[in-house]
Amino acid sequence: MIQIFGAGIAGSYLYHLLSKNGFDVKIYDRRREPDCRCAWGTVYSEAKRFYSEIDLDLDEYVLLKPDYVVANGLWMKNRDIVIFDKKKLLSDLWVEMSVEGKPEVIVDATGVSRAFLPPVENDRVLPTFQCIEKHDAEENIYIWMEKTGYAWAFPLGDGRWHIGAGNVEKERIPEFIGRLREKFGFAKEDSICQCSAKIRMLQPSKCRPFISANVVGVGEAIGCVSGAGEGNVPALASAKILYDCLNEESLSEYEERILRDLDWVEMEQSFVDALLRGSYLTAIRLLPRIIARENRRTVHHTVADFIKLIGL
Repeated sequence: MIQIFGAGIAGSYLYHLLSKNGFDVKIYDRRREPDCRCAWGTVYSEAKRFYSEIDLDLDEYVLLKPDYVVANGLWMKNRDIVIFDKKKLLSDLWVEMSVEGKPEVIVDATGVSRAFLPPVENDRVLPTFQCIEKHDAEENIYIWMEKTGYAWAFPLGDGRWHIGAGNVEKERIPEFIGRLREKFGFAKEDSICQCSAKIRMLQPSKCRPFISANVVGVGEAIGCVSGAGEGNVPALASAKILYDCLNEESLSEYEERILRDLDWVEMEQSFVDALLRGSYLTAIRLLPRIIARENRRTVHHTVADFIKLIGL
């Protein structure tokens, strides 16, 4: 019997993969309903492929596809990023929550809290703040960034915008949001809702162990978040890898397969780590491979563009 704790993107998807394929599985989340925090964007073709395996059509949740991502004034053509209704999708995937007393396997899908795995040594967890406001603006994704974090404005349709920021220095979050507003004309409006959260920004290799006794981690609990803060596709990918290992009775290979199949996450987080440590030569060496991959999946940009963006 498998017990999943955490019904976010990774946990909910894994639950439906397992239950669809005959596993005895239960899931529990301490929340009464999904929330509307970060992660409204995803890479359409990749997410659609994963969700098709549990007979869910991502198209039913897509709100819009922006034409451009505009970062610090640089306009980049959007390849495959869509904004989707994450809260509705998770609500449709949620089932009755329950806890089994003596599960054979516990899945830690609790994200930043990593509630069942041992703590990460020298962890890097960034605080974030986000709100939803009404604005009349062209529906692109707007970003204002520096080395230590970035602020964003994501269009949600019908004049609604998800505005927020994350930074290693919590006290600078209001400053970053202020810079975003000034740069792109998002005057402060009354919030429809607002909240704070955290995001783990650390290489998966530094989030080990992935398995401890009968506990196995998935998603953000084991560092499956890209260097750009993208957590949805890495979470789905890690859940699919875990499902495959459980189905093939090869759980001993799980760590190796995560590090191999999500090597691009490792590379992007290594880039962020190099920036924060001031190892700019290391960061520049990683950029060509990162840009080549992201040109295929997210936005069209060049190494020179990115160097200019982050001020190297």
